Amino acid sequence: MRPTPLLRLRHQSGQPLVGPTVAAGGSAAKQRRGGPRGASPARISGHAAATLVVGCCVAVAVATTAVAGEPVYDSWAWLVWGRELAAFDLDTSSGPSWKPLAVFVTALLSLGGSAAPALWLVLVQTAWLLALVLAARLAFALTPQLDRRLRLTAAAFAAGSLLLLADGATLWTRQAAAGMSEPVAVALSLGAATAALARRARLALALAALTALTRPEAWPLLLAYGGWLWRAEPAQRPWIASTAIVVPALWLVPDLLAAGDAPGGATRARRRDTGMPLKQGADVLARAAAMPLAVVWPLALAGMFGTRSRAGVAARTADRARLALGAAAAAWIVIVAAMAAAGYSGLARYCAPAVAILGIVAAAGLAHLLALARRRLVVAALLLAALLAAAVQLPERVGELGEGLSTAAATARSNDRLRALTRAVGRERLLRCGTLATSDVRVRTALAWQLGVPLKRVVSVAGPAPRPMVLITGPDASARLRAGMRSGAKLLAERGEWRVYSQDCGTPRPLRRGGARTAR
Repeated sequence: MRPTPLLRLRHQSGQPLVGPTVAAGGSAAKQRRGGPRGASPARISGHAAATLVVGCCVAVAVATTAVAGEPVYDSWAWLVWGRELAAFDLDTSSGPSWKPLAVFVTALLSLGGSAAPALWLVLVQTAWLLALVLAARLAFALTPQLDRRLRLTAAAFAAGSLLLLADGATLWTRQAAAGMSEPVAVALSLGAATAALARRARLALALAALTALTRPEAWPLLLAYGGWLWRAEPAQRPWIASTAIVVPALWLVPDLLAAGDAPGGATRARRRDTGMPLKQGADVLARAAAMPLAVVWPLALAGMFGTRSRAGVAARTADRARLALGAAAAAWIVIVAAMAAAGYSGLARYCAPAVAILGIVAAAGLAHLLALARRRLVVAALLLAALLAAAVQLPERVGELGEGLSTAAATARSNDRLRALTRAVGRERLLRCGTLATSDVRVRTALAWQLGVPLKRVVSVAGPAPRPMVLITGPDASARLRAGMRSGAKLLAERGEWRVYSQDCGTPRPLRRGGARTAR
């Protein structure tokens, strides 16, 4: 019997792109003859390995969530919307942009009640860890003609490149610990690439569609893949047509029904300052260029154009796959830049799936150059210089891993104090004026989740608070707002950096039990 790799990638002839591994002590043919009929130890072993990998990722995700997990603004909003969707009472008139996949998943997780935020964090971090595994597996599969040591080197480089992505706005590990959507988009896009290379068209289409339900930048690429698949595999046409209907519908219909405005999410995603579109697009390109280690870019070019093979169908198929993946990644970045030029936000993390794929292509390029360096001294010298340049970036990138987790842990502790304060004050007193205000926009959606109200019932204020109003001030409150509250509002309670004030909301009842320190 023939052991099968965990992810079987096939070339165009239908044979595995990554050859079968043969156990020590006999050939593949001998193993096929020697096994009992009906048994498939290789497949069982592959399934067991996959289960072990997923189990380890889940265990690490649970541990990380317990130590440093805390949703951020968008994540809390998706949790609120998911809870409302499960109750058939969705209201998207206020909040961030609509993300169909995140909201539908959180709707399922809302069945877990108060555990839904933790479940979402575990899911996102599991996806992020699985993305590292997929990156390594893809890099290994895209170098079939090289020896095993070079292929393992490519796998390690691909996973490390993804792990060490840099984002000046939100650190990469912070994004996973905060339950943001980009780690999920990376895992889904790598899964789609893996399935496409394995000629599992239906699975690839499904994963690409899920990616498109996470990031709108994936729409043109999904359209291109669907168009190619329509001609290449007519049997998939019903699935392609269904995807073409379902994906736009899930983006537009919920906003139309819940807010009366189908493009409402897109409108909220647009920046207020839409001037200088060329500069906005160029800024996206600069941010994308800074995300991976600098050595990724020349190595990716080498992986796409400088490693063409003339021998072996599998090698030539891998060459075409690297070129296609690199082109798709470049197109994704250009789409983000074009959307930024059109007035949408162009944050670096929107390019994360593309940069992850470029890291995989670069890993294949590195492995091929290492093989070439054995015969050509000039190539060895240039490669050594490039790797030394990358080594200069390593201390900072490694430090960002811990910094992202420590930032998430600090945010979790601060929000724990806020949650304790709101429990002590009580939902009824906080909503006495109908709407709760906060000086810290970042906790607005978290408060809506805790109080069980729509997002529009919690507002953020920067200047003088309107009257009547119950207001929660935090570390982001301006000095002017703090002074106004101290002089013109009644302090109800405080805990750490958080304070609750009441302005003209009637006489508040005294707190009966502790937790927060009550003002006298």
